[in-house]
Amino acid sequence: MYDDVPAALPLLALSIGLASGANFPEALAFAAIAVLLAFLRQRRAAASTLFLPLGILLALHVQTRTARETAAFATFDATRFVTIEAPLERDWAARSGAFVLRASRFRAGDLEFDAPLAAYARFEPPPMELAATLRAEGFLRRNENGVYSITIKSPRLMSYEGALDRRTPRAWNRMLANRLRPFAREHPAEVALTEALVLGRGERLTDEIRESFRRGGTYHLLVFSGLQIALAAGAIAMLLRWLHKPRASDWLLLTFALLAPLFIGATASVSRASLGIGLFAVSRILKRPTPVENLWCLAALLRLIVEPRDLTDASFHLTYAGAGALLFIGKPWTRGRVVPHLVAAEVAVAPLTLFHFRQYALGGSILTLILSPFLFAMLIVSAFACAFPSRWLFRAIALLHRLCAQVNELGSFASGVYARPPLAAMIAGFALAAVAIALLRGRRRALAAALALTIPSCAAVLHSRAQRTVDRPQALFLDVSQGDAIALRDRQHVVLVDGGMSAGRLLPMLVDRGVHAVDLMVLTHAHPDHCGALPPVVEWLEVRELWISTRRLHGDCVSKLVRAAADHGTRIHHVRDGDTRTFGTLELRAHIPDRTFKRAKENNASIVLHARAGGRSILLTGDAEREAELWLADRDLRADVLKVAHHGSRSSTTRLFLDAVRPRVAVISCGRENQFGHPHESVLETLAARRIRVWRTDRGGTVTIELKDGQVRVFPQFDTPRAAP
Repeated sequence: MYDDVPAALPLLALSIGLASGANFPEALAFAAIAVLLAFLRQRRAAASTLFLPLGILLALHVQTRTARETAAFATFDATRFVTIEAPLERDWAARSGAFVLRASRFRAGDLEFDAPLAAYARFEPPPMELAATLRAEGFLRRNENGVYSITIKSPRLMSYEGALDRRTPRAWNRMLANRLRPFAREHPAEVALTEALVLGRGERLTDEIRESFRRGGTYHLLVFSGLQIALAAGAIAMLLRWLHKPRASDWLLLTFALLAPLFIGATASVSRASLGIGLFAVSRILKRPTPVENLWCLAALLRLIVEPRDLTDASFHLTYAGAGALLFIGKPWTRGRVVPHLVAAEVAVAPLTLFHFRQYALGGSILTLILSPFLFAMLIVSAFACAFPSRWLFRAIALLHRLCAQVNELGSFASGVYARPPLAAMIAGFALAAVAIALLRGRRRALAAALALTIPSCAAVLHSRAQRTVDRPQALFLDVSQGDAIALRDRQHVVLVDGGMSAGRLLPMLVDRGVHAVDLMVLTHAHPDHCGALPPVVEWLEVRELWISTRRLHGDCVSKLVRAAADHGTRIHHVRDGDTRTFGTLELRAHIPDRTFKRAKENNASIVLHARAGGRSILLTGDAEREAELWLADRDLRADVLKVAHHGSRSSTTRLFLDAVRPRVAVISCGRENQFGHPHESVLETLAARRIRVWRTDRGGTVTIELKDGQVRVFPQFDTPRAAP
């Protein structure tokens, strides 16, 4: 067995340089050390050290580019429409009552942005056919992760321009997708699977299909990724070698590696797989066969040089950690046996899925092994369906998908959500594993790397257990962007009031705080920005009781929530005015108007909760507007803390209501740069006039309020408030 991995040290040095945060003078200093080592004839040490300043320079380049884009974005007037142009790399996807189109880059005015863009439309966009570019007008926004978005309010504000050259692989992909579209009405799931598996277009996959594969830990099999490229490349190589044409096989592999990104699109997963196959083919063509371990290091090294931002990318981590575990941990123990490789993959991938997604799927590698033949069969049938669309082929795809769904369901019992490992533990674990790969050999290297990779998972368990109880009652106003989500905690008890729109945002906040069971979930009213994230919470966590009101209760989100509660044994209680519950020292009382108001019927039907704990009280108002506030003003609702209704809209927080509640602290849950202009200036002025201290989730992130011994203590997530919209 080849046991020397010369590319491991340069890869480690480049990664350290990218993550170091060093500046240009330090890069020069490390370059001088590399020159000195070369002068002393320490060639390998010199070559490895040289990648450290290279990583620093690449990181500085990314920082400069990001700063330039941020400065350019600051020149746009937030109150005016901006015209953007973006390449049509993907299809429109239906998400939460809207359509979203994602692009890897875009142009705004005369400025180029090498950053992701999400375009949202509240209407169904027209088919793009073979158009090349989207041109649209709308408000350009930027979130805290550096992702830009634009909301298109009317079909008249967008158009498709240009046309793809029909001779290009990118056009072939689009033409095949267009051939499938007439069958989408009769076979929507099957067409979506065909596009995902063969064409790399996963936009039409439903949330149910995605969730089924995620629970089994096999979602990576569902979309066009390295698996499909590896299978296709392997089939090509086997065929030509069977025909005794090894040289032709190597050249065809190289051609395939070059064409795949052009056909599917240069997504990260496709680029990484193509890079690895291309390096393998080149090494054979040049008659310089290189061990797979070294190709793994070299492929990761070249990918980081081309795209330094991949160092923090989840898919990059999962791709190379999984492959590296098979090579460096599984392979040295036994040859040709499956179990060591499966254990190695689980050890490497588990902490990464916890860190990035707060999810785990124990046995995901086993399910991957079981499902691979079914997915390969589905891939072959889907390829024929692209070329010769027919009902019989789509029915075969449906049968194969049902088999895959049943297998995933069998493995879903070992999946769930959990706390994220601390960043320090992730750095320590993977850095030690990288050092072991670079400096040790054989089984000693495998054992040391495996032990190092258990550090993050163990740290996550310890962190979660430490967070499961709180020493004093507290209210957490979670930063779920434009929406409401409040968690009331006392010891081990948890009450969740609303959840915002995105479970991908809410669930991590809960599990990172050790919340794995909810005593009571309350839906104040049926709007998506309060209800959207709650059905997945019921599915992933243990929710013992659900409070809903029968007034103005309708909509798709509520249907999903009630169905999830019924499926998972959650008790459903139809709240009446005056209902109470007690959890530890936390006392709750519900207030619900006994009438239907003519204006803002859903908002004014919100359940209003009055909570008492630690000698103080909190009033949670949902989206109640002035009509409901007038009805509430006659009640004894004095509270120290007020959750400002309707995200600070001017339709709420009337003077009469504030006079009745007389809060000392007010919290406003709203999203940064939200399109509604929340909170309204008049509401802020009204609160300031009464000397009520205001905290906002768009400025301070998650706001934690502790109640104990008659005191109210406020802790924002960010001590220095984020910039105002």
